[in-house]
Amino acid sequence: MDSYAYAPPPPPLPPPVAVRRWWQHPGLVVVALVVLPPVGIGLAWLGLWGRKQKILASMLAAVWFVLFFLHGDPPKEEKVGRDDARPPAASVSVSAAPSPTGPPVLVGRNMEEAKAAASAAGYSVVSHDASDRDDRQWDADGWTVCFQASAGRRDGGRPVLDLGVVRVGAPCPAVDGGKIPWPAMPAVTGMAFARAGQALAPVGFRKVVPESAYSDVALPGVADPWKVCFQDPEPGETVEDPQFGTAYLKLAPPDAPCPERPYATLRP
Repeated sequence: MDSYAYAPPPPPLPPPVAVRRWWQHPGLVVVALVVLPPVGIGLAWLGLWGRKQKILASMLAAVWFVLFFLHGDPPKEEKVGRDDARPPAASVSVSAAPSPTGPPVLVGRNMEEAKAAASAAGYSVVSHDASDRDDRQWDADGWTVCFQASAGRRDGGRPVLDLGVVRVGAPCPAVDGGKIPWPAMPAVTGMAFARAGQALAPVGFRKVVPESAYSDVALPGVADPWKVCFQDPEPGETVEDPQFGTAYLKLAPPDAPCPERPYATLRP
């Protein structure tokens, strides 16, 4: 066994210091390229050179100036990848039409008002005659809504409501497309004119016109106590479109009997 202790290897020597040449100093390069040529040209002009030599030296100085100061690095071409060509996700906005929350209740409303309410709620409207007449709805303010139902979407746009309507003043049929339950003419003969007017009010006549049952007796200004002798329409007759119709009641004085026929003479 070796009796001598192991000696570690000596540390590595530091790297040799590089000695830079004069052209490796930025300051000297700047002086050589920027300062010396103009100075040399100036001395040439002040020296004994000929005129042609001076002009040639000036042209060389100009070319040197352009090459050294005005020549820049070429612009770097920016490569636009496929991802760069797309707009950022945050800049893309998609506007969707608001979805209606639910159809408004339009039954019982005038069709013109119903259309406005439906449009405000995000719906379009189509209409049809709810009776068996199949009339056209060219005047929206002359119809009343009896039924409403969903009719899908029109051209993939807004949802559509289909309204079954009847003429203003007409009762709604029991089912969509059924017969209108027009009222029957009540019997008002024998009643006082005031009482007869109250009995005819539910029918919905546009007018109730009193007339004298006698050709030789004129009606007073107020005929409320006069009694009804004849009526048109007749009792039990179906009254269609009473909102456009007129009921005619022929009256006799309270103290006179009814004649056998209308327009008879009370005192021949």
